[in-house]
Amino acid sequence: MILKAKKYKPARVITNTGLSFILLLVILSYSCFGRAAENDTIFSATFQTVSQPSGGKRGAYPGIFNRHVTYNGNHYTYYISIPPSYTPNNPMPLLFTWHGASGAGTAPSNAKAMRDFWRPTADANDFIVVAQAATGEIGGGWVASRDIPILSLILDNMFRYYDIEKTRIYGHGFSSGGHVMHTLMLNNANFFAAYAVSAGVLEAQAGTNAPFNAARKIPVYISVGAFDTSGPNLRNLSRSNHQVFIDAGWVDNQNLWINEFSGGHQIDFNLPQKAWDKISNFTNQD
Repeated sequence: MILKAKKYKPARVITNTGLSFILLLVILSYSCFGRAAENDTIFSATFQTVSQPSGGKRGAYPGIFNRHVTYNGNHYTYYISIPPSYTPNNPMPLLFTWHGASGAGTAPSNAKAMRDFWRPTADANDFIVVAQAATGEIGGGWVASRDIPILSLILDNMFRYYDIEKTRIYGHGFSSGGHVMHTLMLNNANFFAAYAVSAGVLEAQAGTNAPFNAARKIPVYISVGAFDTSGPNLRNLSRSNHQVFIDAGWVDNQNLWINEFSGGHQIDFNLPQKAWDKISNFTNQD
């Protein structure tokens, strides 16, 4: 799988400190190649779907591992968790997670923390976790023009070394990672299965027209703290985003969920299981 990035005019993005920075708006297209789909079937939310295993082999398992990709001559580390139930020739779903921005030099530790946060749920529910580290040098946040091509390489690498169910690729992003996650998912709704955001809003990067322009009503789980008034009030924006999705044709409790938990600008401690229970019922063919 290759993600190709196209650059558009700059858009303003809000970091999780409430400050703003300029981030290139990147809209993605994709092309797929490799092993042809076999006749295995998996059950999606609405019908049987033909499985698309990546057929990868030679990746270490089970446990947590650091892996690397090279982009423009630079090496980038990403962090994975492979559940105890994984075996080659038995394709598994994959969820990748993007951390928030909390200062220069914090991205690697934040990525590892996100992997470890999702790991118990992944081990219990039989899916692989991939945590990417953002490359922003000042705030530790996401530079879409660089980080999305790196994600493309990461997914290619995982497809090559692990047997991944390519119809079941999910995403989660927190704060600045959630802002860019909306852009990534809504502009690639036919590739990804579903996603979740924690304190991520449309206004920061994707724009409120993005759901109306999406090729598919990709299922989305929105999580926000009831007391999260950081930046331009992320709680209120998350509520208004919920209505934007409704206006664009999403349906509550079918392919759209919003959950307010008791907290501020943070991730709900129970988010992994809450979100997985909803989004894991879908493939990219629903």
